[in-house]
Order: sequence, then structure tokens, then C-alpha cells
Amino acid sequence: MSPRLLLTALVAFAVLPVAVAAAATEEIEVTSVTVSTAGHDVGPKGASKGDTIVYRDKLVNAVAQFGKKKGVQVGSDSGTMTFTGTHSATFHGKAVLPGGTLTLSGPVYTTPQGLVVPVIGGTGAFAHVHGTLLVGSGAKRVPNTYRLVRPSGPVA
Repeated sequence: MSPRLLLTALVAFAVLPVAVAAAATEEIEVTSVTVSTAGHDVGPKGASKGDTIVYRDKLVNAVAQFGKKKGVQVGSDSGTMTFTGTHSATFHGKAVLPGGTLTLSGPVYTTPQGLVVPVIGGTGAFAHVHGTLLVGSGAKRVPNTYRLVRPSGPVA
């Protein structure tokens, strides 16, 4: 290996930890209050492949954030859960929050804490974020925790 190539490789590896450390994390805690749900059962009775549930919710601060007090409406969300099997589903939707939107899309995972939905991007203040939405337990009022990672440096 030439000295120049070795130096280039060492510089690249030296910069890598800085790039990884440059990501900033953010947690947003809201309560999702059901506005409407509409289910469509296409297969056998109960959850099965092809069934869908369409959601619309208002989002209320679970803690003081966005310059607003706990309990104040700060946004809304909507989306469709599509079952890919009896115990599996995907979700595609959007959350509107002060300053921008979050795009939710991908497979839904079940954990002891609730359902996990991928956050794959956003607009405005949430441009270039990714992360997860944890949907807790509940019926009409459900805790939602967004765990977002955003680049802190320039984005190409």
C-alpha cells in the first residue's frame, strides 16, 4: 500500500467517529387522541393479510414542549396500518407538529412497551430526521414517543 493511500485511509477512519458523533437525538412526547378510525376487514374475520385500519388523531403535549404547556394540542397525525399477516403489519402516515412534518413508513414491530413504527424523514424543522415512534397502550388516548435522530452538520 502506498504511503499516500495509507494516509488517506487513516484520515478517513479518523473522521468517521466524528461523523457518527455529530448526530443529535431528540425525544418528543405527545398523547394521541383519536379523532376517527376506520377498519376494513377483507379476509377471514379478525386481523389477516390485506386488512387495513385508517387513523386520524390530534396530538396533545404530554410534557411542556414546542413553547406550549402540557395538555395543549400541538399537532395531528394520520395514516394507514395494513396487515401483512395475522401478527404483522406496515404503517404509512404523517405527523404534523410545530415547524414541520414527520413521515412514518415501514414495518410495525411489537415490543413490551408498545408498537414501534419507523420514522423515515420529515419536512421543515424535521428535515432529514429518522428514528422511531413508540405507540404505547390505550384506546382513545395513547402515549406516543418520537425518538428522532437528526444530523447536526451539513446534509448533502
